[in-house]
Amino acid sequence: MEQDDSPLSFQLRWPMVNGQTGHGFDFPLGTDPYDLLRGVCARLPLLVLFYDNEGHIHSLNQEVTTQLGWDTGDLITGDFLSQCFPDLETQRQMRYWMIHPPNGWQEVPVHGADGQVLEMIWAFVRFPNGAGLICGYNITDMKLTQAALLETSDRYTLLTRSINDGIWDWNLTTNETFYSARWKNILGYQHDEIGNHIDDWFKRIHPQDVERVKLNLMLHIRGQTPHFHQEFRILHRNGAYRWALARGLVLRDAHGNARRVAGSLTDLTEHRLAEAQLLYDALHDSLTGLANRTLLFDRIEQATRHARRRSDYKFAILFIDIDRFKVINDSLGHSCGDLILIELANRLTRIVRADDTVARIGGDEFVILLDDISDNTDPLGVCDRILSELNKPFVVNDQPIALRVSIGVATRLASIEKAENYLRNADIAMYRAKLAGGNRYQVFSEDMHLMARDRLSLEIGLRQAIERDEFTLFYQPIYRLRDNALYGFEALIRWQHPTQGLLLPDRFIPLAEETGLILPIGDWVIWRACRDLQYWHEQFPQCELSVNVNLSNRQVMHPALVEQVLAALEQTQIPPHCLHLEMTESVGIDQPDQVRQTLCQLKAQGIKLSLDDFGTGYSSLSYLTHLPIDILKVDRSFVKLITETDQRPLVVDAIVSLAKGLALEVVAEGVEHPYQVTRLRELGCDYVQGYYFSRPLTTEQVAALLAQIHTP
Repeated sequence: MEQDDSPLSFQLRWPMVNGQTGHGFDFPLGTDPYDLLRGVCARLPLLVLFYDNEGHIHSLNQEVTTQLGWDTGDLITGDFLSQCFPDLETQRQMRYWMIHPPNGWQEVPVHGADGQVLEMIWAFVRFPNGAGLICGYNITDMKLTQAALLETSDRYTLLTRSINDGIWDWNLTTNETFYSARWKNILGYQHDEIGNHIDDWFKRIHPQDVERVKLNLMLHIRGQTPHFHQEFRILHRNGAYRWALARGLVLRDAHGNARRVAGSLTDLTEHRLAEAQLLYDALHDSLTGLANRTLLFDRIEQATRHARRRSDYKFAILFIDIDRFKVINDSLGHSCGDLILIELANRLTRIVRADDTVARIGGDEFVILLDDISDNTDPLGVCDRILSELNKPFVVNDQPIALRVSIGVATRLASIEKAENYLRNADIAMYRAKLAGGNRYQVFSEDMHLMARDRLSLEIGLRQAIERDEFTLFYQPIYRLRDNALYGFEALIRWQHPTQGLLLPDRFIPLAEETGLILPIGDWVIWRACRDLQYWHEQFPQCELSVNVNLSNRQVMHPALVEQVLAALEQTQIPPHCLHLEMTESVGIDQPDQVRQTLCQLKAQGIKLSLDDFGTGYSSLSYLTHLPIDILKVDRSFVKLITETDQRPLVVDAIVSLAKGLALEVVAEGVEHPYQVTRLRELGCDYVQGYYFSRPLTTEQVAALLAQIHTP
């Protein structure tokens, strides 16, 4: 407070805040200034505390209690400085300023009753009588705002430098555009190589995209869209177009007028390339690069849609499967097999037209869609070219490989619209070609479909037959020629089908081989034959019979065969030499070393091994000596050559002579006439079986036969 020159009034002024003169009041003389001050301070948004000439607080305004949370009595009766300023040095400084008021505001934080610290600036006024007042102004919100603004500014600077997107800002008032360094770098430019006009952006957009970008940006500026979001192609400095995504928001004034548009630019090129690669991978075979099943189905569906619109529209499906490809893979290795598949894909692609589709749908299966053909005979010409092209050997690691395929052909039918049905028909026709010997093609017919349905029904029934125990064994007797004594039996499987009656092996065994069901069926035959033989040994201990069990090639190749056979012998306790295992000549052709190891393990246990149907396959003398065989079985087709004429049965003679030279026993199958028995005995054949002696017998009939033989 300072005395004015006028005798009528005195003035009270607050110190300057941020360079501006503080508020003040003029009081006329004759009034109590302290009362006036209290009235004024009660209405100010300031903390005002009055102290006496001894430095004790004796009154304060409402703002003190409101902002600091202390009760008036606590601050008046207690020690204001110690309560609001816990630090002793701060208390000392505040007391000093109360006695010697400084010029200007002093920034000192204050502690509220709840422990919260408020940022405050303080002014000190001392009256002539030694009393005074302290005036405080809360700047906490201002400090927070300043910090937030500073943090936002720092973040924006850091953001524009570190993010992978470019920043753009178009001032609609001045028409100037800011492009960040990253925005320019996306297009391959340095900071000073692009101007600050919006056309510096638009002129680089692909001609097919630029109008769309401008339109959508204008729609957003006019308020017709909530935001700007557009993908487009933009020219890079290197002359190539890159994919980009621009996003932005318009900034409006208080009247809703658009003033600026700001946003980002993202380089989508790598993302687009990755998407394209993912799409390509999803629709193409990874090994050959051909279309996969998904893409093939889509192309066939397109062809069927075309056919619905055009009655004269024709197309065809070729289903191609490599014959004996497993042999190639197993003998040469899968890497060589892959090279063959790649070369086959290349040859097929060269044969067909550019608009046709060549697909690999799995393993060694390929499919060709011949689109928009002129005649249904066109696919047959393509099949001929494929077979002719495959006559040229495939050279893998300097080794020529002959490749043969089976092809099924399905042409457009008005009654079929689904892609899977066309593929099914072509698959059925291919299977028929393979059954006919392979290296040929077959055209689908409805009869094939019916046969395929019957085959599927048979397969389902075959799986159920295992669970329902519908199989049974018949036994054909084997006799020793030198004394016509019963030597043993050959176990022959039959299927007691619930609707078709008793089925012979040739009706279901090939299907069991193909589906892999031969493994559980074969295991059951071994166990059941051993169990029946055990029963006969127990009932007729005076005769030591043997039982012959046929093994499929799949069984011989299976790693669990030896374990299964030994388990059956252990359970039934029959002598190992009484079990004879028969296999065909083709066994071991694919993996001779593995087969030899398996057979040697069986031989080491005392089990006898027999080669069935000898002479009808591809046996060679070296192959025969390679396997640990005990018995050769002469096929019935050679036995039929033995007639009542004096002509010498040369084939049977040769087989018997070969067997004797290798110290092997010989069994002749299919013996039906007495003169065949006589001739086989003269040739030195050891054992015979056939209708001349007995048809296959049930277990009950075998028991009756044994009872008849051994009844005193």
